[in-house]
Amino acid sequence: MNSRIGQLVVCALLLVCAGVAAWFVPAVTADERAWRAARPCAAVTRGNDCLRTLPAVIERTDPRSPKQGGRLYFAEGRPTPRVRVSYDAAEAFEAGDRVRLTVWRGQVMKVAGARYVWHEHVATGGSQAVVAALCALAAGWPGARLLLRARGRRRPKDEVQPSALPFLVPLLGTAVWLLPLCYRHPVSLFGSTATIAWWVVGAPVSVVLSGWAWRATRIRTPGEATAPELAADGEVFLPARFLEHTGYNPHGFGTHIVLGADGPAVTPHAGPGRFAAKRIPAGRLTVRGVRLPRGEEGGLVPHSWHIAELDDAGRSVRLAAAPDDLARILRALSAVRV
Repeated sequence: MNSRIGQLVVCALLLVCAGVAAWFVPAVTADERAWRAARPCAAVTRGNDCLRTLPAVIERTDPRSPKQGGRLYFAEGRPTPRVRVSYDAAEAFEAGDRVRLTVWRGQVMKVAGARYVWHEHVATGGSQAVVAALCALAAGWPGARLLLRARGRRRPKDEVQPSALPFLVPLLGTAVWLLPLCYRHPVSLFGSTATIAWWVVGAPVSVVLSGWAWRATRIRTPGEATAPELAADGEVFLPARFLEHTGYNPHGFGTHIVLGADGPAVTPHAGPGRFAAKRIPAGRLTVRGVRLPRGEEGGLVPHSWHIAELDDAGRSVRLAAAPDDLARILRALSAVRV
């Protein structure tokens, strides 16, 4: 329950962050356009929307760290006491340097000296829109995990749920087409024929990938498994594992089960050939039931596998494999017993 609440909180916070970031996209875009359109101030120009160039002398520098940046301090506090700059800029400038400051809307946007020129970073509407989209896409991960929990709410509590990893495919696929769209058209996602065409092409791809992820994470009950026929003269190696130490699976060495004319056997490899194979004593094995992984078994086998509970002459053993592979193996074991 705590995990579910935590995922719900994370999902909600990411969606809130996406909404807040999207709210500021128009304002950031307007500032970006105003900055690009700004021109040097004329002699009679008033206001802060033009570019003013002012001389200054650096009194001292304070490079703090590459992450924290640095500061430039100006002689007599003119035209401003200090400016926060990058670490490289604070390292490049020296006390006594004569520089020219470019001021826009009361903020120093540029410090130009003989050896180095520093520019203030100007946020763009495209980058702001990308942040909003990334937060929304990131919310899809805990959302997918919550969806899978809700999907399996009627299953036994200790049953291992399918992995949510397939949902990364539609999330990443959506990011491939959505992020460039947000960057190039932050305030007009549906405002032109080009953007609409972008949606027409990208949205169906996301829908198809989401449908694939939904099918890939569905819980297959043992009754849904099918067992294809095995060719009479062929052998097939199927990924499968006995979870207990037995004479035919010493120390859990088996990674595959080979089926063929010589009977089922456990092998530590995927073939070809039966090198190091251990024959399975099918005559003394009885199938008690087939179920999904539970509890700690989720760390031993893939979540999509099924587990057959077998009776080996009074001893309980477990055999795990993908649903269709397990059905084929159990049928082969039954055929040998007959």
